[in-house]
Amino acid sequence: MGNNQTYVLIASANSIFRRGIEKILSSRIDFHNLVIQQAGNIQEVLEKYSNFKPRILIVDFDDKNINRKIFLNSFMDEQHNAQLLLVSLQQTGNVIFYDRQVLSTDQAHQWLQVPWNENKSFLSSDNVELEDRK
Repeated sequence: MGNNQTYVLIASANSIFRRGIEKILSSRIDFHNLVIQQAGNIQEVLEKYSNFKPRILIVDFDDKNINRKIFLNSFMDEQHNAQLLLVSLQQTGNVIFYDRQVLSTDQAHQWLQVPWNENKSFLSSDNVELEDRK
């Protein structure tokens, strides 16, 4: 495992979804640094998640083969730093993004005070300026 490699896990029983996400990722400048794994059922997801410790997980959230409860319990139990993108193929609307971050006490205090915007990272410095833009 190279220092500059980023492990990505795409989880869906739908191979078109998995290939589509991989195609989107292929347009990234750093695509050559990505190590992309795919999983089509919950057993593969848990195995690859445990073995490869991906930094990015892209999950078809409503896929019956990716048991939502089992997956989320496993994700919450793990301690490694990972970003999670939950996409629904059954519903239109927002995509859920979760960025597991460890906060200092000061960062947590700041996070509780700045305006929250669903389109931006909670820890983004842009949040501090939101009131000025309105």
